[in-house]
Amino acid sequence: MPVTSSPTYNHKQIKQLLAVARQAINDYCSGIYQKPQLGHFDADLCRIGACFVTLEVAQKLQGCIGSIIANAPLIEEVYDKAHAAACQDPRFQPLEASQLAKLTIEVSVLSLPQRLAIKDEQTLLNYLGNHHVGVILSDGVRRAVFLPQVWEQLPEPEAFLHQLKLKGGWPSTYWNAMMRVDIFTVTSAKDAYATHHST
Repeated sequence: MPVTSSPTYNHKQIKQLLAVARQAINDYCSGIYQKPQLGHFDADLCRIGACFVTLEVAQKLQGCIGSIIANAPLIEEVYDKAHAAACQDPRFQPLEASQLAKLTIEVSVLSLPQRLAIKDEQTLLNYLGNHHVGVILSDGVRRAVFLPQVWEQLPEPEAFLHQLKLKGGWPSTYWNAMMRVDIFTVTSAKDAYATHHST
């Protein structure tokens, strides 16, 4: 079975991704939407790339928006997803300026998803017991995604998979032989918003 590999970025590039996400939050709070200029960034960050941006306030999830398949330059994707995470995650009220002092931003850049060949649910559970990867579960029109970071809250494969199925709208006991599983890894970085901005 495959083991995915994450794209790698140096410290400077990671800081640039976080800075772009931070700028998107600033722009959202100012009523601005202005994508970054590609010419200001390394070529690696201007390649097509998929990412998720996660916002937490006082260590509680405030918004998480991303894409599984890359369709735009990574630096633009980070800006768009950060902006969207602040105000378009339907699970949460839009971010407010009063929350910025306790806000943290995490950027996760995804590897290319790889299809996992499995014969049944137990095979998947056995795999996940040894590989704490990101998982995309698809069946018909339904799909659910967990980033690898979710393993920090759900370290047991059974609980991880049950919650993933619930997220996708399936009962936790559901399984279909036609269910598709794709896996991926991420390169991620997290920082406090207030590290670089006074609020």
